[in-house]
Amino acid sequence: MNALWFYLTFLCLTFKKCSAEVLPTGDVANFASFKGRQYPTPNYVTSCPQKQGYENIFSMALPGLRPFEILCDYEITGTGYIVIASRSNVELNFFRNWTEYKRGFGNYSGDFFIGLDKLHAITRSQPYELYVHLEDFEGNTRFARYDEFYIESENALYKLTTLGTYTGDAGDSLSVNKGFKFSTYDRDNDALDTQNCALERLGAWWYVDCTRSNLFGMYFVETSPSSASGMAWYDWRGENYSYKKMKMLMRPKYFCY
Repeated sequence: MNALWFYLTFLCLTFKKCSAEVLPTGDVANFASFKGRQYPTPNYVTSCPQKQGYENIFSMALPGLRPFEILCDYEITGTGYIVIASRSNVELNFFRNWTEYKRGFGNYSGDFFIGLDKLHAITRSQPYELYVHLEDFEGNTRFARYDEFYIESENALYKLTTLGTYTGDAGDSLSVNKGFKFSTYDRDNDALDTQNCALERLGAWWYVDCTRSNLFGMYFVETSPSSASGMAWYDWRGENYSYKKMKMLMRPKYFCY
C-alpha cells in the first residue's frame, strides 16, 4: 500500500504540479491542543491539508529538520496556507536576537514567528507563494500576494532569494527586499555600512536601507514614535503607521484545489 501511495504522489508532483500531504498509516495517536480544543492530527504532512476547516495544527516532516508543528489557516484566503507569522497585540516582543529568529518563538494560540530554519526547509521542499494579510485600527484589511517565495539557509544568512510577481491591494512594499539577507539587532546584514536597520527600526527583517516594510517591528497603536519602527508597510498607510494585525502565510505554488 505504501509503495502504491508514494508512486501516486510522484505522479501528482510530476504531472499535476500539486502539493502532497502524508496521510496517517495507522491509528492516529498525536493530538494538538489549540484554542482550548483537542485535535487528532496526521502523523506527518508535507504541506497543509487541502480540505476546508478551521485553523488547525499539524505535524510536518521535511528533510534536514526534526518533525515540527505548523498552523494551517483556512479562513483568511482559502485552503492550504501555513501561517508563518502572526501579530495582533503588544504582548509578544519581536525585537529579538539572531538565535531566537533562527529557532522561532511565540505560541500558535497567540502571536508567533515560525523560525528561519523552518522557513528555509519549507520553501526548499517545493515552490511556495507568500500572502501578507494586514488589518488597520479601523477594521480595514488589505493583502499582498507574491507568486514565488524562497529563503536561503543560515549559511547564506537566510537571504530572500526568490520573490515572485506581486498582486493585491496593499501595495508592493517587499519586492525591494529581494536579494537581501536577514538582519537582527545583533547580526547586521543590511545594505548600509554606517547604520544598523534592525536597531533603528526596533525589529528584524530583510532590510535594504531601513525603509518600505518592517512587519517584525514594535507593536504600536497606529503611529510609530520614530520613523518606520512599528509594523510598517509603506505602500498602504505610509512608513509611520503601525498595523493592528498582521499575518504572513504561504502555500505551495502548484496547489491542487
